[in-house]
Amino acid sequence: MALLRTRPGFRRLWAAGAVSLAGDWLSFVAVSALALASGGGAIGLALVFAAHALPAAVLAPVAGALVDRFDRRRVLVAADTLAAIITAAMAGAAVMGWIGAVQVLLLARSAISALVPPGESAALRRVVEPGELVRANAILAATWSVAFVAGMSLGGAAALLGPALALAIDSLSFVIAAALHATLPPMPPATEPVSIAAVVRATPRDTAIALRVAAGHRQLFEAVLGKAPLALAGGAAWIALNLIGAEEEPFGAAALSFGVLQAVRGAGTGIGPAVAARLARGGVADESLQWGARVAMIGAIVSLALARSPAALVAVTLVWGIGSGTNWVLSHSALQRHSPDEVIGRLAAFDELLVTLAMVIGVFAGAGAVLASGNSAAALVAGALGACGIAAAAVIARLVSGPRPASLLERQAADQVHLAQRDPVVAQDVVGGGEVKVKVG
Repeated sequence: MALLRTRPGFRRLWAAGAVSLAGDWLSFVAVSALALASGGGAIGLALVFAAHALPAAVLAPVAGALVDRFDRRRVLVAADTLAAIITAAMAGAAVMGWIGAVQVLLLARSAISALVPPGESAALRRVVEPGELVRANAILAATWSVAFVAGMSLGGAAALLGPALALAIDSLSFVIAAALHATLPPMPPATEPVSIAAVVRATPRDTAIALRVAAGHRQLFEAVLGKAPLALAGGAAWIALNLIGAEEEPFGAAALSFGVLQAVRGAGTGIGPAVAARLARGGVADESLQWGARVAMIGAIVSLALARSPAALVAVTLVWGIGSGTNWVLSHSALQRHSPDEVIGRLAAFDELLVTLAMVIGVFAGAGAVLASGNSAAALVAGALGACGIAAAAVIARLVSGPRPASLLERQAADQVHLAQRDPVVAQDVVGGGEVKVKVG
C-alpha cells in the first residue's frame, strides 16, 4: 500500500479503475439475470457475454494504436465519458422494457471500453518506476478482486430490484472514473500527433510491426500469449458456474447465488497475486509460479463438474480465482517490463484481443457442451480447452520467437525504418539478443 501513498498518479489511476470496475460487474449481473429470466439458458448467457466483450476485442488493435498516438489521459477521460452516456441510455431502455435496445447499447459500450485496458497499461508505465511494476499490478489485481466481489454481490442484490437500478449506478461509476482520470498528469505520446483517421488506416501495419517487435524478444512474446489459454478455459467454466449456481441455488435465488460465487472467484484473484509476490521474494522463479497457477486453475475448473454443495462450490471458485489472478499479474508485468514504450499500447491491446476472443470461444464451447451433455460437461470441456491452449501457446512461442532468418531480420529493420520515418523518435527493436536502433532526422 506504500505505493499508493507515494505515487499520486498511480493512486488516481487505481481509484478510477476500482470505481468503474465495480459498476461494470454490478450491471453485468443484472443483464445476465435478464437473459436467464427471459428463458435464454446457456446460449442466452453466451450471447450476453459476447455482447459484453466481443466488440472491445475486435476494436482492441485500433484502441491500442490510438493509445500509442494520443495523450493517454485524454483517451481515458473520453472513453469514460462516452461509456457513462451510453450506460445511462441503457438504464432508460431497461425502464421502458426495451431489452433489444439494452443489448444494442451494450455492444456500443463494449466498443468504447476497448480503449480502457491498453490506456491503463500504457499509463501505468508513466506513474510508477519499472521496478515497481509487479507491485503495482498486484495492487491492481487485488483491487479488481475487491471490485469484482463488490460488483457481483451488489449486482445479485440489485438484480432483484430491477436491472435499471444497476445500470444507473454503473453510469454514475463512469462519471466518477472520468473525473479521477482527468486529475492524472498529461501523458503525451512519444510520437508526433496524427489524425484519428490516419491511425485507423495504419492500424493493421502498425499492429504487425508491434508483433514483430514482440517476436524478436522471447519473454515479451510469451507474455503476450500468456493469458489466452486460461481465458479459453475460463470462458467455458463461466457457463458451467452460472448454470450450476442457478440450478443448485446454494445461496438463495439464482441471481444472488451467481453473484456470490463470482464474488468468491474474484476474491481468489486478489489472494493469488499476493501469495505469488511473497513466493517471488523468497526466490521462486516466475516460470514455476506460472505453472502452479495454470495447474491450480485447470484443476479447480475440472472439479466444478462434481462440486454441488455450497462449501465445495466456494472452494472450487476460490482456487480458480487464485490461479487466474496469479497468471494475469505475472503475464501483465512481463509485458510491461519487456515492451518498448512506442508499442506498449498495441501489444497490450493485442493481448486483450487474444484474451477476449479466447473467452468468447470458450463461452460458446461451454454452452454447446451443456446443450449436448449437461452442466457438468462444460467444466470438463473447459479443462480440456485450457490444457490444449497452454500446449499451443508453448509451441507457437518456440516457433515464432526462435532463431531469426536473415530475410526476417531485414524485414524487421525495414519496419523500424518505417516507424521512425512516421515518428521522429529513436525506434528500438530487440532482435536475436541485440538491439537495432534507427534514427531519422
